Amino acid sequence: MPKDHLLLLLLFLVLHQSLSIATENNQCTSSCGEITNISFPFRLKGDPKICSDSKYELSCLNNRTVLSLYSGEYYVRHINHTNYTIRVADVGMGKGNCSSLPRYSLSCGNFSYQDPYSGSYSGCDFEWSSLDGPVPSNTISIVNCTKAVASPLYIDASSCLDRVEFLNFSSTRRRIYAMVGSYVLDVETACTIELMAMLPWWIDGSNLRCYAQIHEQMVYGFELSWLPIAVKMYCKGHYYGDINSKLQIQCGPKKGKNF
Repeated sequence: MPKDHLLLLLLFLVLHQSLSIATENNQCTSSCGEITNISFPFRLKGDPKICSDSKYELSCLNNRTVLSLYSGEYYVRHINHTNYTIRVADVGMGKGNCSSLPRYSLSCGNFSYQDPYSGSYSGCDFEWSSLDGPVPSNTISIVNCTKAVASPLYIDASSCLDRVEFLNFSSTRRRIYAMVGSYVLDVETACTIELMAMLPWWIDGSNLRCYAQIHEQMVYGFELSWLPIAVKMYCKGHYYGDINSKLQIQCGPKKGKNF
């Protein structure tokens, strides 16, 4: 076979494989409200069973796209098919209402490698080794204290949250604080963690100097990744998959080997 014909044949096979993968991964596209690109790996409740993965099923409630995660519900703010992320926010968060709080407590500790979102952008259980190392987790804790705490780690939220019923205020004067990116050991003995929530992974907690700024970020939401399932789909027959600095999936024979 002439060399030119062989090259054309190889090119055809590569294009055919790419088109097959694209067809397999995008069998259906749905929309709900502002989210117009609900496609692989996501599906909308009521879509044909052939559409995408049931683990990533979304609901359309009152013309808003909702993700059910563990015992909570989250509004879908944005789906990015380029970097394999979905941005969500707790349905309890209300823009401009600083007394609104997440209805469900959620932190990195909720995720595991068996979870479909184990590779979250918050760095919960996934290391973006091709993007300069692991991404730090970013969580916020709402703490209820029996006395005032003088520490830069504690951002006073009492003016917004002192009437929130579930915080269980007693007759004793209490103070409510928000702590960004802190650990359990940072919590004073006079304080109790009431709930935890996730913030965008790229937020620098040291730049959040008032509770209004923190609340704005909770309304904005946080990102989760479906990269693991994308790697599994694209790297069939391989032992290892990763993404490079251009967010392109690469497959190789085994982890740690250059390819």
